[in-house]
Amino acid sequence: MHAEALRQHGADEDLGGPVLMALALHLGIALLLLVAGWLQPAPKQISVAGPVLDAMLVVSASDIAAAEQTAEAAPKPAERAELEAAPPPQPLPAPRPQDAPREAQPAPQAPIPKPDTREAEAAARLALEQEQAREREEQEARKRQEQIDLTERKRQEEVEERQRLRRQELAQLQAERQAAERRAKLEEARLRQLADRQATPAPAAQPSQAPAQVSGGNNGTDTDLAARYALAMLQTAHTNWNRTLAPEATRCQVEFTQIPGGEVIDVAFLRCPFDVQGRESVERALRRAPMPYEEFKSVFRRKVQLTFCYPEEACK
Repeated sequence: MHAEALRQHGADEDLGGPVLMALALHLGIALLLLVAGWLQPAPKQISVAGPVLDAMLVVSASDIAAAEQTAEAAPKPAERAELEAAPPPQPLPAPRPQDAPREAQPAPQAPIPKPDTREAEAAARLALEQEQAREREEQEARKRQEQIDLTERKRQEEVEERQRLRRQELAQLQAERQAAERRAKLEEARLRQLADRQATPAPAAQPSQAPAQVSGGNNGTDTDLAARYALAMLQTAHTNWNRTLAPEATRCQVEFTQIPGGEVIDVAFLRCPFDVQGRESVERALRRAPMPYEEFKSVFRRKVQLTFCYPEEACK
């Protein structure tokens, strides 16, 4: 379209030149005619001798009608001026090769539109983000499940450990019960022996000037008052002792402090493998009742060491 417009514009420029030249030519001719009329010499006067004759022109009706028709057929002054002013038709210039009309070229084929890949790229990015989010959710779910499994395993292990400790405690309690039953049987047997020994009549005492001695012993050979004092304190402590809380055949050596009257005010463990409950039973046995005092004033001791063991036969 642009090339066609250029060709049309060039053709208009080629026609404008001759038209201007033609107009300039006609104007020059008109000026020449006007100047020629001014420069024409005045007509010569005809001089004829003789008198002037009056003449009359006689025109018939047919001549008048013919003159009128001729006047009507004659061009009017305006039309004559237009005819005189209109330039004669000029021949069209021969077309030059470059001005030859050219066939309009068909419109070029529209380029094949490129596919819009933005939506596809956005969809691919969205799919990738969704896949990554799904993978993260799966990983978090696996971690949570692993944490739950670990917590459950720990809880199960704790339950099993508590059950195992409970079984051990039950077994220990059963063993302690059995040991207590054995100790009770041994204590009953010992008490029967003491009852039988006390039921045997003692030999009559011989009068003498010596101070009275406290009767009772443990079938030993030491007959002084200090030995009997130690035996009386041991028997008092053993009578108040709960042997079921102490292990069998285990020696526990203690030292207690007493005041006149036999009241124990302090207990110290020297060599004693007893546990806490066993030691508490020994301390309660020493503090429960006062130690013998009235018949042993002459041999009273403030600090006394004793050994606790059950059964007594196992500690000799």
